Amino acid sequence: MRNGARLWIVLAAVFAAGIARAEIVQKPAMSVSAKDGRFAGYYAALPLDLSTDNEKVALTVKSSGRLGNPTYDVDLNFVQKPDDERVGQRSLALGASWNENEARLRSSMSKLFGFGLLPRANYIRVSMDMNASQSITAQGVAPVARANIRSSLTLDGKPIGSIALGGGTTGDEGVDLSLMRPFDLPAEFTVSLRGVNNPRESWRLQDARAMVKLVKASW
Repeated sequence: MRNGARLWIVLAAVFAAGIARAEIVQKPAMSVSAKDGRFAGYYAALPLDLSTDNEKVALTVKSSGRLGNPTYDVDLNFVQKPDDERVGQRSLALGASWNENEARLRSSMSKLFGFGLLPRANYIRVSMDMNASQSITAQGVAPVARANIRSSLTLDGKPIGSIALGGGTTGDEGVDLSLMRPFDLPAEFTVSLRGVNNPRESWRLQDARAMVKLVKASW
């Protein structure tokens, strides 16, 4: 079965589900691109709202690229709705994409922990991102995976800073440290360190960066 036929089958199934519950189908998006007056590629996305009373759930089915070799994407996002009884908010995102050359999986989880007398304004958010890819055309190639753990601090409703640790099968372990608006300065300071592991050295610094980004602050 050709890829175009598979896409139409998927879309037909989605629209059939939408007939049973029409309110879940959101506004679709579609665009095409051209180069030198010729068709170069397309993008089509169909978002679905599967929310419940306690969670906001969004499912998006996408197809993009060229007609001969399209890339299919599926994204599923869960976000806990605000609740007067619980302060901590949870979120979960799952995604997958594939084409004739490569398949990818991705996931993201986060949890909010409130503290102090104003837990809704003072909180720590912990998140974990994981990505993995597998080549389809190259046989015998091991999948490439990476994970990243980030913790950020917010006081009195203002983000203060964050720290992230990351690593994976590619060996590029790293640390990111960000400090947002210290001393009420309209700037964000970030320090990023990247290293590699190899058989001859246990850990070697490969890249070190210090960045300053101006942010809008009641100008």
